[in-house]
Amino acid sequence: MLLFRKFPLLILCASFALHAQQSPADSLKLVFLNQKMHDTTKLLAIATTLEKQAPQDPQNIALNKLMGDLAIEKYNSDKGALHAKYASYCALYYNNLGAFFAARRDAPNTLAAIDKSISLFNQAKMPDEANFALISKATFLSRINEYEQAIAIVFKALQHFEKDRENNADEIAYAQATLARMYSDFGKYDKSIEYNTKIISFYESKKSPDVNGFYTLGTAYLNSGSSFTELKKYGDAVTNLEKGLKVFVKIGDVNNQSVAYAKLANVKIRQAKFDEAEALMKKSLENEIGPIYSANANVKFGLLYFKKKDFIKADLYLTKGLRLSEENGALELQEQASDLLYQTNRELGNFKKAFEMYELHDKLVDASKIEESKNQLAQQQLKYDYEKKELNYKLASEKENAAKNNLLTGLSGVLLLLVLGGFFYYRNSRQKQKIAVLEKNQIRQKLLLSQMNPHFIFNSIQNIRSLIRDKKDEAAVNYLNRFSKLTRQILENSDENYISLSEEIEMINNYLAIQQLLYSNSFEFSVDVAEEIETEAIFLPPMLTQPFIENAIKHGLSGMKTGGKIAVKFYQKEGKLFFEVTDNGRGFDASEKNENHKSMAMAITRERLGNHSG
Repeated sequence: MLLFRKFPLLILCASFALHAQQSPADSLKLVFLNQKMHDTTKLLAIATTLEKQAPQDPQNIALNKLMGDLAIEKYNSDKGALHAKYASYCALYYNNLGAFFAARRDAPNTLAAIDKSISLFNQAKMPDEANFALISKATFLSRINEYEQAIAIVFKALQHFEKDRENNADEIAYAQATLARMYSDFGKYDKSIEYNTKIISFYESKKSPDVNGFYTLGTAYLNSGSSFTELKKYGDAVTNLEKGLKVFVKIGDVNNQSVAYAKLANVKIRQAKFDEAEALMKKSLENEIGPIYSANANVKFGLLYFKKKDFIKADLYLTKGLRLSEENGALELQEQASDLLYQTNRELGNFKKAFEMYELHDKLVDASKIEESKNQLAQQQLKYDYEKKELNYKLASEKENAAKNNLLTGLSGVLLLLVLGGFFYYRNSRQKQKIAVLEKNQIRQKLLLSQMNPHFIFNSIQNIRSLIRDKKDEAAVNYLNRFSKLTRQILENSDENYISLSEEIEMINNYLAIQQLLYSNSFEFSVDVAEEIETEAIFLPPMLTQPFIENAIKHGLSGMKTGGKIAVKFYQKEGKLFFEVTDNGRGFDASEKNENHKSMAMAITRERLGNHSG
């Protein structure tokens, strides 16, 4: 159902000046007052209304909550034939919720909402929608500089949609837009232009793109223009930027019209055509635009006046741009504004402010890397403050009641407080003991994992040497490429006590592919996960499964030149996660007859499992 793919995270960068003639809340009242109307019809009515509205319409939050409350209620209560249908509306709710959080640069809540959306889409057996949500996740990850994760995710989704290019052209274009932006961030402007050109070609060939299609087309033109500007191909830059401006004028998006004028002005600044740049910048502020777009325009105005050596005006616009960007969490604009303010105030001789801006810019350079940690800390602080207030209120009430009651009640209250104090003291002591034991176990886990990683790396290097010695150069290169990727995963997870099941499965696939190359494709393998398992929600110690798989290959399939099979399965039973590896060879019994053989990895893994089972 295409409706569910109409809600990408466009709220990150889009704001259309469209308004409904009638309040959607008013128009939906009749729907909800109709007791005979089925709940799925009500949900469809809300989803359709959301689809027709601008992404930043202030009523969207209320409408989305209305849809989410009803969908979640029915999802939890109706386990019949409509369960999957309700799951799909829950998924849409969380997808939209992720967009709202993304607009506020709230990384933890954004990613949590999108992951929940992906899980529910998969549960509803809607793989296209799940992969479309993956692209939204990649888009957001790229905006908080988590490029490595973003690239892996977007290519995974792109691979899915390219299985049916004809019917998934819009989805492929959306993925390409994300890649184009990332290539631009990396400074690979030619590659960015290549992807943007594909997007432009696709949407220009469509007879009637929808609003999202026009937005993607306009953005592709603007991004191409920016890339041409960086390559100093100013003629091509102006051509693309003017085409993008025309698209956003057509759909009434005043915010991105402002962006287009600012980008055109930037070209003129590069060419030292300051009067033309000033005229374009004035146009960028003609309309009532959003605060982030206003921040962008003010920073660009500041850049213009700095280039014109009108440092007083530059300071005025840059200060306003910095304030707006700080209020709206626009880190990139804060970096630009603080750097220019440092240079401007140095020229003005205002060394105190120049030093302040220098320090601010220095802090902002790495701010994007710690944004997620700051959000998590803020959440924990809010939770702590709430619990502290609740406890203080409870204690105050107890004191007030004790003062009003007679001596017996007072003594009882004192006794109760003593008992409670003793209980909390006892519980606190027990918790400290548990924490100490947990920390010791975590240190031991890291020690065991650090022993195991060299064991695996040593074996892999020996394998590469064998391939080179046997003059299997191509196999050695393939093996080395996969080995380097797997080594990176192992090193990244070495400091982690737990990783998600999805990350463990990715390492399993890489490891099996490496072993398949090593053993001249003498065996096939499969990795199956039961449908009910949410791989992002289950965590386990890293590299826990690898030694068992290694034994199955080295000993279970020992002596088999062809036709070997390795099957890895994950399933749940009675609330526990089970891991199973099977082969069609001799099995462990035959291999264990070699009494002189000792598996170091298996011994380490058994000890790690022993620590966790305790």
